[in-house]
Amino acid sequence: MRIPLDWLKEFVPVRWPAQDLAHRLTMAGLETAVVGGDLEVAVTPNRGDCLSVLGIAREVSALQGRVLSFKKTTAPKGGEAIKKCLKVQVQDRKGCPRYMARLIRGVAIKPSPAWMQKRLEAVGIRPVNNVVDCTNYLLAELGHPHHAFDSRFLRGDTIVVRREKAGTKFKTLDGETRECEPADLFICDEQGPVALAGILGGANSEVRPDTKDIVLEAAFFDPQRIHATAKRLKISTESSYRFERGVDPNGVENALHRVCQLIMQTAGGLPSRDWIDLYPNKIRPKQINLPAAEVKRILGLPIAPAQIKKILKSLGIAGTIPTWRSDLTRPIDLIEETARIYGYDKIPESRPRITVGLQEKPKGRGLYQAAARCLTGLGFTEGCHLGFVGEREVGDKGVALSNPLSADQTHLRDSLVPGLVKSALFNANRQVQSLKLFEWGKVFRWENGKVKEDRCLGLLAFGNEWPSQWQIKPKPVDFFTLKGALTRLFQAWGLEPFETEAQSQGEAVVLWQGVSIGRIDFLNLEVPMYVCEISLEKIIKNYQTQPAIFKPISPFPFVERDLALVVDSALPAQKIGEAIRQAGPPWLETFRVFDLYKGEGIEAGKKSIAFSLRYASKDRTLTNEEVNRAHEALTAHLEKTLPAKLR
Repeated sequence: MRIPLDWLKEFVPVRWPAQDLAHRLTMAGLETAVVGGDLEVAVTPNRGDCLSVLGIAREVSALQGRVLSFKKTTAPKGGEAIKKCLKVQVQDRKGCPRYMARLIRGVAIKPSPAWMQKRLEAVGIRPVNNVVDCTNYLLAELGHPHHAFDSRFLRGDTIVVRREKAGTKFKTLDGETRECEPADLFICDEQGPVALAGILGGANSEVRPDTKDIVLEAAFFDPQRIHATAKRLKISTESSYRFERGVDPNGVENALHRVCQLIMQTAGGLPSRDWIDLYPNKIRPKQINLPAAEVKRILGLPIAPAQIKKILKSLGIAGTIPTWRSDLTRPIDLIEETARIYGYDKIPESRPRITVGLQEKPKGRGLYQAAARCLTGLGFTEGCHLGFVGEREVGDKGVALSNPLSADQTHLRDSLVPGLVKSALFNANRQVQSLKLFEWGKVFRWENGKVKEDRCLGLLAFGNEWPSQWQIKPKPVDFFTLKGALTRLFQAWGLEPFETEAQSQGEAVVLWQGVSIGRIDFLNLEVPMYVCEISLEKIIKNYQTQPAIFKPISPFPFVERDLALVVDSALPAQKIGEAIRQAGPPWLETFRVFDLYKGEGIEAGKKSIAFSLRYASKDRTLTNEEVNRAHEALTAHLEKTLPAKLR
C-alpha cells in the first residue's frame, strides 16, 4: 500500500527522514520501502488495521513516542428525518453485525478537486467523480469502505441486507453478470440485489452524471463471509480487500460522518437530519491479562512493567484491546507488540537453554518396534492400508460410515486381511512371484452397542521362501512359513511359545490367544496365499517393556563345537534347547540348530538333530582342554536326562 508522506503528516509529525522511517517500520514488522518520496508498505494479512493512512500513522506514533493527531468528525447537520425517506432491514445479522446509512439530497456530480484526485492517484486509485472519490478517499484515509447508491434506483426506498437463493444472477459495476450462492451476502431493495455486500456495487444503482440524491452506506461485514464470496467469484476490490481482513466495527460511525462531510464540501447537498444505525449486538473491546514475568520469560530480558504499559498505550492498547486490532487475542500477541516497538535489535543474543529428556513410549510402542525389527529381518515388508473397505469385506458387526468417500469405502475395516490380500493381488498381477507382508493397525466392530477398536497384526505370504539359485531349488511358502515367523516374533516379545491345535499344511490352525493361520486358495492364484491375524490388546496390556541393556563386545576369541543327538521323533527341538541352556557352562554364549535328519542309519521313531554351540568368556581366552571338558559334561547330561544318544 502506498502512503504519501504529506498525508501521513496530517496525523502525526514525522521526525525521521523517509529512509529511516521505512527502516524502523520494517524492523517493527511492516516491510516498507521508499518509492518516489512516499512509503510503500507491504501489509501482512493479519494487520488489516494498517491498510490506511491512519493505521500507519498509529504505528509511526508508537515508534516515535509522538501523540497521534486524530479527532472524530462531528456529524454534519441536516434537514429531514431519514425514516421518512428510507427503510433499512438486516436479515443476516451474522453476516452484517453493523449497518449504517444516511441520505444526502441535491448533490452535483462532477470531477473532484485537484488535491483529492492527486492524493487518490498517489495511493493507486483512479478518480471517477466527486461522490465516488470521496468514498475512496475515506477508504484510503481511515480504512473504511463506503458505497453510494443513487436513491432513485432503490425501489420502495428500502434497503435489505440478506442472502439470495442459489442461482440468482446479478450484474455488478464491472459489467459482469454473476451467479450467487446461498452463502453470498447482498444489499437489496424491495425487488432484488443492488450490491454485492462489501465487494462490488450493482450496475442498477450506480451513481450517474445526473444523480441528485444519494444514500451512503457504511457497514461492518463478517470477514470470513466476504473472503469466501470474493474468492469464489475471483473478485478483489479495494473494499473486499479491507473487509476480509477486518475493519473497525466501532469506527463505522465516524467514517460515515467524515465521508458525508467531504461530499458536502465537494458535491454540495443537504444530508438527512439523522441516520440509520443497526448495531444490536455491540462488539466491545476485550481484555487480555499480561503478566510482566511472562514477557521476561518469552523475550529473555526484563522490561519494566511501566515501560510495557507505555508501549501498549502508545499503540492504543490502554487496559483493553481496541476493536481495530482484531488480530490481538492472546498474551503472546501483546508480547510480540511489546517486542517490536521496544526493538528486536535491543534483545540480546543468548544461547537457548535446551533440556533433553527421554519421554516414556506409548503403551505398545516397544511391542511394535520389536515386531518390525523381527519381521523385516525375516524378509517381510510392512504395508499400510486405508481403514475403509467395502460392505462385502466386513462381517455382520461391521461399522458403516455416515459419509463414505466412495462406493467401495463404505465401512471401517474389521480385519487387516482384506487390505493385505488386495496388496498381494496387486503385486501378483504385476509379475511379483513372491511376497511376504505384515501390517500393524486398528480394526473396528460393534460390540455391546458401541464401536470397539482393536489393534491387530496381520501376516501374509505367497510364492517362494527364496528364489531359485544355482544348485538350490526354491522353497514354496507354506503353513510353516507363518508359524515359524510367529514363533520368532513371540520370542522377540519375550512371550512363551504358543501351542497349535492342528499342524497339517493347508489346514486352518488356532494358535496362542486367538491367532489363526489359514490358506487362501479361492483367489485363482497359481500359488496359494497364507494369512494370519493376531489380536494385540491382551498382549499389549500384559507386555512389559524391558529396559535397554548394553553388553560390551568381548575382546576374547570364541570356540565352536557341534553336537549331534539321536532322540525320539516327538521330542521338540525347543525342549533340547532348554536342557542345553540349563546344563551348559556359564560361558556357553549361543547355540542353534543346523541339521535335522531322519532315514537310513537312524532307527524308526528316531531323529538326528545337530546343534552348533559357541563358547566364549568375557574376561579371558578359553583353552581347548577346558572347552572339551565342559562339552563332554554337557553331552553326558543330555544323554542321561532327555534321554538322547550321541550320534
